[in-house]
Amino acid sequence: MDLLEADDGVFISKRELFDLIRLSKVEGSDHWHGKELLIANTPQQGINWVGEFPVLAGVILKVRPGSYSGDGWVGTDKERYRYSLKARKGIVSLTEKANRSLINQPQYSYPIVLLSDRKAFWRFEGVFEVSEIGSDSVELRRKAIGGDTVNEKFETYFVEGGKRYVTHLISERSKEVVSLLKSSERFECEICNLDFREKYKVDYIEAHHKVPVSTFASGTKVTVDDFALLCANCHSVVHVHMRNSSDAYPDIKRKIQKAIGSDTPK
Repeated sequence: MDLLEADDGVFISKRELFDLIRLSKVEGSDHWHGKELLIANTPQQGINWVGEFPVLAGVILKVRPGSYSGDGWVGTDKERYRYSLKARKGIVSLTEKANRSLINQPQYSYPIVLLSDRKAFWRFEGVFEVSEIGSDSVELRRKAIGGDTVNEKFETYFVEGGKRYVTHLISERSKEVVSLLKSSERFECEICNLDFREKYKVDYIEAHHKVPVSTFASGTKVTVDDFALLCANCHSVVHVHMRNSSDAYPDIKRKIQKAIGSDTPK
């Protein structure tokens, strides 16, 4: 069964899922599709990740009502779900793979399949993404079909030592800024010059924070000039450079423009 294409409310046999997970590791089995789709987990945890870190193919999250205090649906519309990060002796490790699979999701945008316990079955609750990260839990929201005019990317910055981390969601940091971006009528990537309105006849663009939020003091004022408007491809490549170097955004922009032969000043 392709979990991503299942209908909400479908019941999946626990045995069927167990076999899928087990046989995904067995080369030559019906469920072997290569290392990139191998399903792994750590013992006694309800999180299975698909593929290899950091860019996973997806996460399977199995939840049991009452397992952790505070876990469960947020509100009655079943659009958001709170899930506790895994802890050992009361201490949450942000480097543990089970937790990393959730904390990294906003950066790489892989799907999270939510399954709830129903005795001999798992109930498919839908496909979700991480919308908030707290000190000991994450909040999931149902993954939307389509997208906004301005894609509000969620960036997570790990602080060395594992004691704290900073999360940044553009719409929460400054809703006024996002409103201005949406009304700016600018839908052209400032790196490759792709104009979504002209080429695809849609109003869409992604907003990238030029300065890492981890360098900000609390309460730092954010303005429209702090964001670069990018296409999805250039936005992804910018993040690759950010992970692999200490280059500032203007230097990364020049490197990408040189690589693709688009160095028109913007």
